[in-house]
Amino acid sequence: MIATSITVAMITFMPTFVDAKASDIDFKLGGFIKVNAALNTNGINGIDDASGSYNADLLFAHENKGTRFGFNSKETRLHGTLIKNDSSIGRIKAYVEGNFGVESGADGNAVEAYGTNNTRFVLRHAYVEVGNFLIGQTISTFIDPRSFLDILDYGGNAAIVFARQTQIRYTAKLDDFTVRVSAENPTANLGYNLITDDQRFPDLVGRIDFDPTWGHFSVAGIAREIRIDTDVYEAHQLTGGFVATANKEIIAGKIEIMAQYIRGGIGHYGAFSAFSDGIILTDDNGTKYIDPVNIQGVTVGTSIKWTEKFKSTFMGSWAENLDTGHNTQTLGTGHSIENVKSLHANLYYNLTEELLFGFEYKKMIGELSDDTKPNVNRYQLTMIFNF
Repeated sequence: MIATSITVAMITFMPTFVDAKASDIDFKLGGFIKVNAALNTNGINGIDDASGSYNADLLFAHENKGTRFGFNSKETRLHGTLIKNDSSIGRIKAYVEGNFGVESGADGNAVEAYGTNNTRFVLRHAYVEVGNFLIGQTISTFIDPRSFLDILDYGGNAAIVFARQTQIRYTAKLDDFTVRVSAENPTANLGYNLITDDQRFPDLVGRIDFDPTWGHFSVAGIAREIRIDTDVYEAHQLTGGFVATANKEIIAGKIEIMAQYIRGGIGHYGAFSAFSDGIILTDDNGTKYIDPVNIQGVTVGTSIKWTEKFKSTFMGSWAENLDTGHNTQTLGTGHSIENVKSLHANLYYNLTEELLFGFEYKKMIGELSDDTKPNVNRYQLTMIFNF
């Protein structure tokens, strides 16, 4: 089942809660305040993006655009958990979480004019767990949370696997193995302004976790339909891919290592939507068809606990388009990403159990379809207060 800890970008905290109990009902309300100050060089698009660099932002990067600086508090989150321990069908858990606009898009990332810095509250999680079932919105079953080492940057590493969507999930455990299968909300990204919901069945996901005493290993697979249905034509294609993740504590409570490999037609599930799901082509008979975009990527990292209060993470990642020239994720720039690399290095300090300060350096290098190679540096200072 989903862990009860809260994942902050890629950094995990166990927040304190305000508790209220009535008979067999437990209610917990909590969250955190996260404040970022970030400086980007070589022209990531716009001042606000200085505090949230995604892989696709490389499409806007150019050394002539200069440096960008930004403050924001929009990753601040609120969450509530309600647990009914003794219902007629057993224990029921409900969880809801939102933040103030870290998601991209006009409704989630817009900062209003005239100095107000207003952002909008957006839904992250809303699900119910009953027995072995989870129903509602949360991170995809395709994702292994053990791949999230502690980094402060919400933009993530170059080959990150990430999606948060509504699903029905079943979980079964047997000794050291945990099996999860789910049906999840489908979406197809076929390029700029071509995000479709024309699919005829859900994305089907399965994941097996193996947790012996020596470490952790998981393999997840996905099968999905990419489809577009307009007034002029219809085209569809089945595709899929897999991700393998390994995680191990080298020294218990001190040093943790992680490695992950992704491959296949996973499209927007991989690399934070740096690559589209497919491209629409025309055959010799004039019929439209979809050719899925296949990608691959590798991530390796380690987290080191220097003292009880100081900790660091070092992470390198790389992702590439295996179907050169077929990535239609252009964001209106006229070019697309062929490969992207990232490096993270940080140091953070727990002043108290609730209050954390961190500094992180991120290097992001890309190669675009027009042969340009953006090279962006990002420096981030963060404060997080859990309540």
